[in-house]
Amino acid sequence: MEKQKFSNWWFLALNGAVFAVFGLLILFFTEEFIKTILLWFGIAALVAGGVLLFAGINNIRRDKAGAMVLMEAIIALATGLALIFFPEASVALFLILIGIWAIITGIIQLVLLVNLKGQVPGKNLFLLNGLFTVLLGVALLFNPFGWGVFLVKLTGLAALLFGAVLIWFGLSVRRYRES
Repeated sequence: MEKQKFSNWWFLALNGAVFAVFGLLILFFTEEFIKTILLWFGIAALVAGGVLLFAGINNIRRDKAGAMVLMEAIIALATGLALIFFPEASVALFLILIGIWAIITGIIQLVLLVNLKGQVPGKNLFLLNGLFTVLLGVALLFNPFGWGVFLVKLTGLAALLFGAVLIWFGLSVRRYRES
Protein backbone atom coordinates (compact mmCIF):
# COMPACT_ATOMS: atom_id res chain seq x y z
CA MET A 1 0.00 0.00 0.00
CA GLU A 2 2.79 2.40 0.91
CA LYS A 3 4.65 1.71 -2.34
CA GLN A 4 1.78 3.19 -4.35
CA LYS A 5 2.77 6.68 -3.12
CA PHE A 6 6.01 6.47 -5.10
CA SER A 7 4.47 5.84 -8.53
CA ASN A 8 5.90 9.05 -9.98
CA TRP A 9 9.58 8.22 -9.55
CA TRP A 10 10.17 9.31 -13.14
CA PHE A 11 9.12 12.87 -12.27
CA LEU A 12 11.97 13.13 -9.76
CA ALA A 13 14.43 11.77 -12.31
CA LEU A 14 13.11 14.14 -15.00
CA ASN A 15 13.48 17.13 -12.68
CA GLY A 16 16.99 15.97 -11.90
CA ALA A 17 17.82 15.76 -15.59
CA VAL A 18 16.48 19.28 -16.16
CA PHE A 19 18.58 20.62 -13.28
CA ALA A 20 21.65 18.75 -14.53
CA VAL A 21 21.27 20.13 -18.07
CA PHE A 22 20.73 23.64 -16.66
CA GLY A 23 23.88 23.25 -14.56
CA LEU A 24 25.92 22.06 -17.52
CA LEU A 25 24.69 24.93 -19.69
CA ILE A 26 25.62 27.46 -17.02
CA LEU A 27 29.05 25.90 -16.49
CA PHE A 28 29.86 26.09 -20.20
CA PHE A 29 28.28 29.44 -21.16
CA THR A 30 30.59 31.61 -23.17
CA GLU A 31 30.82 35.37 -22.84
CA GLU A 32 29.46 35.73 -26.38
CA PHE A 33 26.38 33.68 -25.48
CA ILE A 34 25.71 35.88 -22.46
CA LYS A 35 26.02 39.00 -24.63
CA THR A 36 23.50 37.50 -27.06
CA ILE A 37 21.07 36.84 -24.21
CA LEU A 38 21.51 40.44 -23.01
CA LEU A 39 20.81 41.69 -26.52
CA TRP A 40 17.56 39.72 -26.70
CA PHE A 41 16.51 40.90 -23.24
CA GLY A 42 17.21 44.45 -24.41
CA ILE A 43 15.07 43.97 -27.51
CA ALA A 44 12.27 42.47 -25.39
CA ALA A 45 12.44 45.43 -23.00
CA LEU A 46 12.28 47.85 -25.94
CA VAL A 47 9.23 46.10 -27.36
CA ALA A 48 7.54 46.04 -23.93
CA GLY A 49 8.41 49.71 -23.44
CA GLY A 50 6.92 50.57 -26.82
CA VAL A 51 3.70 48.74 -26.02
CA LEU A 52 3.50 50.42 -22.61
CA LEU A 53 4.18 53.82 -24.17
CA PHE A 54 1.36 53.29 -26.66
CA ALA A 55 -0.98 52.13 -23.86
CA GLY A 56 -0.05 55.08 -21.63
CA ILE A 57 -0.67 57.62 -24.39
CA ASN A 58 -4.00 55.94 -25.21
CA ASN A 59 -5.02 56.11 -21.54
CA ILE A 60 -4.19 59.81 -21.36
CA ARG A 61 -6.15 60.49 -24.58
CA ARG A 62 -9.18 58.75 -23.03
CA ASP A 63 -8.85 60.79 -19.82
CA LYS A 64 -7.73 57.75 -17.85
CA ALA A 65 -4.76 57.50 -15.51
CA GLY A 66 -1.68 56.89 -17.59
CA ALA A 67 1.22 58.42 -15.65
CA MET A 68 2.32 55.14 -14.05
CA VAL A 69 2.12 53.30 -17.37
CA LEU A 70 4.19 56.05 -19.03
CA MET A 71 6.77 55.88 -16.24
CA GLU A 72 6.96 52.10 -16.62
CA ALA A 73 7.35 52.56 -20.39
CA ILE A 74 10.23 55.01 -19.93
CA ILE A 75 11.99 52.65 -17.51
CA ALA A 76 11.52 49.68 -19.88
CA LEU A 77 12.77 51.69 -22.86
CA ALA A 78 15.80 52.96 -20.93
CA THR A 79 16.58 49.44 -19.71
CA GLY A 80 16.30 48.05 -23.23
CA LEU A 81 18.57 50.73 -24.68
CA ALA A 82 21.11 50.26 -21.89
CA LEU A 83 21.18 46.48 -22.40
CA ILE A 84 21.59 46.84 -26.16
CA PHE A 85 24.17 49.63 -26.27
CA PHE A 86 25.96 49.21 -22.91
CA PRO A 87 25.65 45.51 -21.97
CA GLU A 88 28.80 45.30 -19.85
CA ALA A 89 28.01 48.48 -17.92
CA SER A 90 24.44 47.25 -17.36
CA VAL A 91 25.67 43.95 -15.94
CA ALA A 92 28.26 45.74 -13.80
CA LEU A 93 25.59 48.07 -12.41
CA PHE A 94 23.32 45.11 -11.67
CA LEU A 95 26.11 43.25 -9.86
CA ILE A 96 27.08 46.38 -7.89
CA LEU A 97 23.43 46.80 -6.82
CA ILE A 98 23.43 43.17 -5.68
CA GLY A 99 26.64 43.93 -3.76
CA ILE A 100 25.03 46.92 -2.02
CA TRP A 101 21.97 44.82 -1.23
CA ALA A 102 24.19 42.05 0.20
CA ILE A 103 26.10 44.51 2.41
CA ILE A 104 22.87 45.98 3.78
CA THR A 105 21.38 42.50 4.33
CA GLY A 106 24.53 41.28 6.09
CA ILE A 107 24.66 44.33 8.36
CA ILE A 108 20.98 43.86 9.26
CA GLN A 109 21.70 40.22 10.10
CA LEU A 110 24.63 41.21 12.31
CA VAL A 111 22.56 43.90 14.07
CA LEU A 112 19.80 41.37 14.69
CA LEU A 113 22.37 38.94 16.06
CA VAL A 114 23.76 41.54 18.48
CA ASN A 115 20.24 42.31 19.70
CA LEU A 116 19.30 38.67 20.32
CA LYS A 117 18.92 37.99 24.01
CA GLY A 118 19.86 34.67 25.56
CA GLN A 119 21.02 31.50 23.91
CA VAL A 120 19.54 31.04 20.47
CA PRO A 121 20.25 27.84 18.54
CA GLY A 122 22.26 28.47 15.40
CA LYS A 123 23.62 31.82 16.57
CA ASN A 124 27.08 31.03 15.19
CA LEU A 125 25.63 30.07 11.81
CA PHE A 126 23.72 33.35 11.76
CA LEU A 127 26.97 35.19 12.52
CA LEU A 128 28.82 33.40 9.71
CA ASN A 129 25.96 34.05 7.30
CA GLY A 130 25.95 37.76 8.11
CA LEU A 131 29.72 38.05 7.76
CA PHE A 132 29.83 36.12 4.48
CA THR A 133 26.95 38.20 3.10
CA VAL A 134 28.83 41.42 3.88
CA LEU A 135 32.04 40.00 2.37
CA LEU A 136 30.20 38.93 -0.78
CA GLY A 137 28.74 42.42 -1.11
CA VAL A 138 32.13 44.08 -0.73
CA ALA A 139 33.66 41.66 -3.25
CA LEU A 140 30.91 42.44 -5.76
CA LEU A 141 31.48 46.17 -5.30
CA PHE A 142 35.18 45.96 -6.07
CA ASN A 143 35.19 43.20 -8.71
CA PRO A 144 31.67 42.71 -10.02
CA PHE A 145 32.58 40.65 -13.08
CA GLY A 146 35.04 38.32 -11.37
CA TRP A 147 32.70 37.48 -8.52
CA GLY A 148 29.65 37.50 -10.79
CA VAL A 149 31.22 34.84 -13.00
CA PHE A 150 32.22 32.86 -9.91
CA LEU A 151 28.65 32.98 -8.56
CA VAL A 152 27.20 31.92 -11.91
CA LYS A 153 29.62 28.98 -12.10
CA LEU A 154 28.81 28.07 -8.49
CA THR A 155 25.11 28.12 -9.35
CA GLY A 156 25.78 25.86 -12.33
CA LEU A 157 27.74 23.42 -10.18
CA ALA A 158 25.01 23.41 -7.51
CA ALA A 159 22.33 22.78 -10.14
CA LEU A 160 24.37 19.94 -11.62
CA LEU A 161 24.87 18.32 -8.21
CA PHE A 162 21.22 18.85 -7.24
CA GLY A 163 20.16 17.30 -10.54
CA ALA A 164 22.39 14.27 -9.97
CA VAL A 165 20.93 13.79 -6.49
CA LEU A 166 17.37 14.02 -7.84
CA ILE A 167 18.14 11.47 -10.57
CA TRP A 168 19.70 9.12 -8.01
CA PHE A 169 16.74 9.60 -5.66
CA GLY A 170 14.21 8.99 -8.45
CA LEU A 171 15.97 5.78 -9.48
CA SER A 172 16.20 4.71 -5.83
CA VAL A 173 12.45 5.22 -5.45
CA ARG A 174 11.91 3.16 -8.60
CA ARG A 175 14.05 0.31 -7.24
CA TYR A 176 12.20 0.46 -3.92
CA ARG A 177 8.84 0.38 -5.66
CA GLU A 178 9.82 -2.62 -7.78
CA SER A 179 11.12 -4.62 -4.81
